[in-house]
Parts: sequence; C-alpha cells; structure tokens
Amino acid sequence: MRYLVTLTPLEPFLFGGDTTFGKHANKEEGSYIVKSTNYPQQSAILGMLRREFMVQAGCLTRKRQGEWVDVGEKKEIAEALVGREKFDMKKREKQEFGTIEQISPLFLMRREKRYIKKVAIDDYVYEDGLLKKRDEEKKYYTDKDKMYDNYVCLDADEVLEEKKIWESVEQIGNKKGGAKNSLFKKSSYILKDGFKFAFYLECEEELKESIVMLGADRSSFKMELVESIDELDYESQEYITLLSDAYVSEPLECKFAITSEVSFRNLQSDKHFKKKNEFKKSERVFLYEKGSVIFEPSIALMRSLNNENLQQIGYNIFAGEAK
Repeated sequence: MRYLVTLTPLEPFLFGGDTTFGKHANKEEGSYIVKSTNYPQQSAILGMLRREFMVQAGCLTRKRQGEWVDVGEKKEIAEALVGREKFDMKKREKQEFGTIEQISPLFLMRREKRYIKKVAIDDYVYEDGLLKKRDEEKKYYTDKDKMYDNYVCLDADEVLEEKKIWESVEQIGNKKGGAKNSLFKKSSYILKDGFKFAFYLECEEELKESIVMLGADRSSFKMELVESIDELDYESQEYITLLSDAYVSEPLECKFAITSEVSFRNLQSDKHFKKKNEFKKSERVFLYEKGSVIFEPSIALMRSLNNENLQQIGYNIFAGEAK
C-alpha cells in the first residue's frame, strides 16, 4: 500500500532536536531554554508510525506510555509488524522495520499544493568564487537577499518565505512542584494559513486515520491518509538539492555548496513491560539540512549520500545528478 499521509497540528508543537528540558538517565544536563525546530526528525516519524501500527493491531494501549496488552501473546505480533531493531543513523546496511517499507521526506501541504524547502539560487550563477545575479552586471549576493529560508511549491509557480508558514508561540513558566532550576522558557510553533506536514508511506499493512502524538510536549496531530502513487518529484538540473536532512560521513568535497547544519540526537530506551523506561541520548551527529544545494559533488560524497538504510526512512533523499 502507498499513502499520502498528512499531519495537521491540533495545538502548538515543540520539536526539540537534541535539546530537551532537565536531566536524563545518563545524568546529562538539559536546557531550560528550548526553541522548537520547524520539523520533526524523520526518525520521530518512524517511531510514531511504529507505535501507531502496534496500537491499531491491539499490541499497545493508547495511554501516554503505551503499555503492552497481554505482552506474552502480543510481542511476536508486534515484532513481525514493526521489527525489533532500533534505528541507527550510522548503519549503511538496510534495517528491518516490519510492515514499514519506505517513508518519504517530510514536506508541507496547503490546499492540495506541496511545498519543499529550497535555497533560492536559481536567480544566480556561480563565477570565480562568487554568486552573481543572473543578467545583472556587478550585482552579487549579500546577506540581505534571504536566500536560504524559502519554500518552493511543486504544483504552482510560487515561492514563500519561512515567516509566511510558521508562527512562534512563547511560554515562560515554572515546573509544577519544581524547586531549584525549575524555571523554563520555550518557543513552540503553530502552522499558519492551513499548512500541514505531509509524507508518502509505503507499507504492507493497512493504516487508519487517527490522532497521534509527536514532539517534546507530545502534541496532538490529526493523521489523515489517502492512497496515492505520487512522488516527491522535484527536478534539479545543475546541482544536487537535498529534499531531506542528510547524514554524510565524508568531507563536503564539491565545487560549491550552500548548506546549513542541524544537530541530531534521539532518545533511546529498552522498552520493557515490567520495568520503568530509562531514556538516554544517542551520540550527537550533524546533518546537512533539507534545502541545501551542492554543485559537482565528489564521488565519495555521492557514495555517502546514497545510504540505503537512511533513505528508507526519508533521510539522504536528493534531486539531481552529480556532474
């Protein structure tokens, strides 16, 4: 089965990246000032889907902690449904996630139109180490040009700035029952003007519409599904365009690139039906952010980008070919 899945926020959301409140089981200090990222990580989408498949199959309850239902009877069903492995960012061999075969990169939708993040470079040419405005003499790129935080519509001739899509919601408070270091400040987001998150999903089992939770605050999203054969079909001619965040283990060897980095760490636990879950953070890695562009990447760089394990859950997806 292949679905177009949309996630409509029902409340402000906080996607924390690798920054979370307070301490964790490994005694690491968290932060008490946290700003949401714009998107959840692809690994968070994988985790949400695995949990939802198990809930809909009757293996987990819908309680916040997702308690097992008759663990002895349901464990084998759950493992067949979503696999046993934890996602590993550094693996190249394909991991097994049960019914989940392929997750596309997250993108945005509004009234049937799809939007992707994309560096606004098409009005420029790269010459002698500088970006020059096309068809304009002695006009070069400056920081005022706001090249990076732009969104391109795949279904119409439309480009939007980031500020047209997200709106920040500030909250300052005191943790209930807190004493020392109990003050916090967080900046959540809402999506403006009917925007919602979306991705394509290939799976072997049917998935039904539901209310799901994502983010550091476990915010609620309305998950809707329609069967679809569409692809995230952006064409990139002169350079590589990252359609998703990408983990690259090789140096960024290329003729020229415009990139931004995001830090990635996920919380890990050994879920047990009798013991309390203890979470620890994975090792920090840095990802090149979706929307980045790379001109004439090296063979080694392309080999690192073409990681089958990451691509199956929506990382390391790109448009264009190495020249």
